[in-house]
Order: sequence, then C-alpha cells, then structure tokens
Amino acid sequence: MAIMELPDFPPKADLLTEIYQPLPKLTATVDWDALDASTTAEQVVRGFSTALEGADKNALADHFLADQSYWRDTLAITSHLRTFKGRDVIELVLTEQNRQRRIHGIAITPGSAQIVAASESLKWLDCFFTFKTTAPQATCTGRLMLLPQVSEHGPAHWKVWTLSTWLSGFDMYPEDESLLRTPSKPLQQSGEDHLSTDVLIIGGGNAGLLAAARLKALGVDYLVIDQNANVGDNWSLRYDCLRFHVGNSFCETPYLPYPQATTNGLTRDELANQIKRFADEFRIRVLHRTTVKATAYDNESRSWALQLLCDKAEKTVSCKHLVLATGVGFQGPYMPELPGVGQYKGINMHSASYKNARLLAERGVKSVLVIGSANTAFDVMEECYDAGLRTTMVQRSPTYVIPMSYLLHPEGLGIYDYVPAEIGDAITQAGPLAVGGPLLGHAHAKLAAAEPERYVDLAKAGFQVTNCTQSDLVAHLVDRCGGHFVDIGTGVELLATKKVGIKSGVSPTSYTDSGLKFTDGSTLDADAIIWCTGFRGIDIRQGLSGILGDGAEAIQNKMDATWGADAEGEVRGLWKRHANVDNFWIFGGGTAQHRWYSKVIALQIKGILEGILPEAYRDVPTTSSQ
Repeated sequence: MAIMELPDFPPKADLLTEIYQPLPKLTATVDWDALDASTTAEQVVRGFSTALEGADKNALADHFLADQSYWRDTLAITSHLRTFKGRDVIELVLTEQNRQRRIHGIAITPGSAQIVAASESLKWLDCFFTFKTTAPQATCTGRLMLLPQVSEHGPAHWKVWTLSTWLSGFDMYPEDESLLRTPSKPLQQSGEDHLSTDVLIIGGGNAGLLAAARLKALGVDYLVIDQNANVGDNWSLRYDCLRFHVGNSFCETPYLPYPQATTNGLTRDELANQIKRFADEFRIRVLHRTTVKATAYDNESRSWALQLLCDKAEKTVSCKHLVLATGVGFQGPYMPELPGVGQYKGINMHSASYKNARLLAERGVKSVLVIGSANTAFDVMEECYDAGLRTTMVQRSPTYVIPMSYLLHPEGLGIYDYVPAEIGDAITQAGPLAVGGPLLGHAHAKLAAAEPERYVDLAKAGFQVTNCTQSDLVAHLVDRCGGHFVDIGTGVELLATKKVGIKSGVSPTSYTDSGLKFTDGSTLDADAIIWCTGFRGIDIRQGLSGILGDGAEAIQNKMDATWGADAEGEVRGLWKRHANVDNFWIFGGGTAQHRWYSKVIALQIKGILEGILPEAYRDVPTTSSQ
C-alpha cells in the first residue's frame, strides 16, 4: 500500500526533547510533617479565585511559578483541548477567556488536599476544586499541583506548578444514567433503506460502544455500525492466549465495572464478555456486518450522508456528526514484503491470523519463528513453547521492557487500585503531558534503578533490553501506539534460560525454502513463521478510504494528522474538533482514554447539537517577553 503525502498538520513535536521538561527540584525549606495541607490549599484556591474573578492580572500571574508552570484545559474554558506554558501566557488566556466564560463559584473540593512525594527533592501539595461558567452554563472541575517557593521575607509561598481544568457537564443537559437502560427510540427512516440519526459511530469495539453509551446518557440519538457479526468480536476473533498487559482497574468501563473475579492481565474472553455485557446492559444499538461504501459532507446542511453495505444489502444514512472509532489496526496488518515468499514451503502468517499453537501442531508444525518482541510476540512465543514447538524469537531492534509490577505501582497507573476510576482518570488523563509524562517516567526509572540486575540474564541470552531508566512508556504510547513489552508472564524466563531461542539485532531480508535469511547473512529454518509486527500505520488519514469508502479523499486532505504530540503536547487529531472538517471526530487510545475521552467527545457533540458549545479557542498566544 502506497503512503500518500499529506500535510504534517499540526506539526509533530518530539515528545522527549520538545515537550518534556526536567522535573523541578525543591529549594524551599518546608516542614512537610507540620504542613496543614487543607488550610494551605484552600488559601491558594481562594486567592486564585479572587484574582481571576476580579480580573487582577498581576495577582493572577503571581499565583503561577515564574519559570515552569502549565495549564491544560479540556473544554471547560477554551472549549477545546489545549495546553499552555508559562505564567504570562496562562494569565493572558485565562483572563481573555474568562471575559466570555464568566467563571464563578470556585471552591476547593473538601478532603482533596494532600501532600504527594515523587522523591525527597520533589514533593507538592495537590488538591481538586470545582467551579461554574456562565456561558455556557456548566459545572467544571480543576486540579492544582502546588510547589513552595522561597520567600526573602518569611515562609515559602505556594505557587501553581500545574493547573488542570475540565468540563464535567452542562447544567441544562446533565448526564442521566437512567437513560442507559431504556430502549433506544427507533431510528428515523425514510422508506426501508434510509436511516437518520444525530451521530453515526463507525466501529463497535470498546471505543465505539463507550461513546454510544455516553451519548445515550446525554439524550443524543446515535447508531453504531460494525463490520463484525457480533459485539465482542473485536476481541473474540483474536488469538486465544491474548492477555491485556495492564492492570484490571485501569480497564474499567464507565457505568458497569468488570466482575470482581477478574484479575490483572485480562484475557481475550474476559475482554469480549465485558463488552458484550456492556452492550446488552445498556441496549446499545449496533448494526452488524456493515461497512461504508461512500461518504460525503454537505456544507450547507452541515450533515453527513453515507452509503452503507449491510450484509450485502445497501442502505443510506444521514447524520449530523460522524465518529470514527475503528482502532489503530484500520490499515491492516503489517508484514514486510520480502523476496522469495513464494518459495517458502512452511506456514506464513501475521499474528492477526494466528489462533493458537495447537492448530499449528495439528498441521505438523514442530518449529516456529516469532518475528517481533513486543506484547503480542511474547504472548505467541510463550504459547508456542508451551505447546511443545521449538520456538525462536527474532528481535529486530532493542525493546523497551517494563515489568507489570511497575505499572501497578501507586505512583504510576496503579493509582487506579487506590482511587475511583474517575479520580484516576483526572490524575492520569487531564493534566499536561509535559508534566505527567516525566512524572510517570520518574516513577518507573526509580523502580528500575532499585533492581539493576533484573534483566541481566535476559540480556546475556542475547535479548536487547531497553529498561525504564533508558526509555519512556508514554512516548511509546503517544508516538507508536505500542512497540513495548510489559513483562507479565514467563516469557523473560524462557528466553533467559534459553528454552526459547533468540536472534537479535538483525532483520529478515528474504525467504528461503525452509525459513528466512537475515541482514547478517545467516538463515533460520522453521515450519511456521508468525509475524508479530503490528499494523501499517497510526495516522488514520492513510487508511481513511478503507473506512469511509468513496469520498474519503476530500476529507483526508482537510483533517488533522493523528497521533504523535503537537507543539503543546496535545495528541494530534484525537478527541476534539478538527480545524478544517466540521462535525468529525476521531476516537481511539487505550482503555483509560476510552473511558475519559468518550465523555469528552460526547459533551462536545451534545454542546454543538444544542447550540451552546462555544467555538474552539485556537489562538497561539504570545506575550511581550516572547
């Protein structure tokens, strides 16, 4: 498949060098044990409220750190997803936007103030607060991370390191969970073959169904279409030994938790069963075995018209908003096109076609090459070994390896084991990536530094390890949507003890009659080759015609690029309004992002439908010092 040349808009920033900033180190002397967190935080919130509501620019700016302060807003004030850096810029935008939003009622959330320690040299005061806006009439939430600053004339003054604000709901259109269990009203039909709805969601996996539930709870009419025959097929059609390489609490679905019996490392069947429960419980309306033949947008009516292929029958649908929730693998599996593929006599498949090792053994397979070294490759490698197949993993380049125990640590994503999912999401999803990324990386690096020998035997066996002191999880997720390995099973031991072979630092160059040839001139023979090499790309524009059919090119050339971070550290193209395509939404990410951003997208759609969501603030503010 040829890669089209498309504009890099918004331009992609290098997350590690352009967005991340060194974490601050405390210079103020604070008696943390004696600090009254609640009183101190309440004083800061009260002063912030007085300065903002009184339009006192100097006092407002003085609440922020002079050289390293951030504000991230999710719809509450900018009606967009924006991150601002520096107290002068933050003051400018807050003051300007407050003239329109008219913020009032700022109040600290009782019991939320606490001291958080990342290390002996970095501690901060953390609290939540609520506030209202007048235009639109909305309830919002915020979070402050406060650092002490040395004062020449007395005790330390507390300054805002990060401010996070987000829209919780529209006061006139509150979320109503009771709507979830009521039947969806029949779709408007003009004849047998035309449907009409407010929102069409393409993709009936986790993201699509969660978005549908959020819309339903807001009283928005919707329709989900999906190419599969059943809800849950996005999981149940995958390989049998699939495991989710994250904690269970991180994966909770809104409104309906997983059964208590589930544990970390959710299986394929647990994932499929949960999404089936979700769709059944909330009567989510899904049209199965359906794909899109053609798509067009009418600028005059501001609506979409799509031609659908529904199990061989054709239908048309009109909608006001179009949500693409098709996941990262929309462009299809990636397998390198190598010479000699026709001469290889064994079984050659991508992991997307792999079901289990037993089926391979039944076909006479006794040896297998697993190409790749991320999560899927380890799942497949372990199962092939357990089935008695002689297994070799081919690692083309060093792999970022993070133990599951690090993910479960309370300073990281393990926070979900200690607080409700909505609080965990506010901590991990609502803040600026420039701070959240380095803090998570710091927690992981600290754990790795405490056990430097953990992967020594793995490295001695030939596996090229990049550990948590050398690389970053968030960068892998934002820039690559994966490519890392979360160590949850016995795969590391199998490689370290050489029960499974490893060939590292080389790439396949061609097939042979019995296997593969590599860049170092060597060859390996195997009865089967399983390519765990991911999918073709993460910029959804490149595969848009496969989702929207004819007419996709007109949209493709206007929409934002997807994935990777922009100059503010915002993920490009996802969860928000595009600059040049109206009523068009891209929804993807991991399970926590599904949970958090399903509401973010639903609120934007509801606000537009009701005519109360302001235009997205897109200015790039500058100050006289810039």
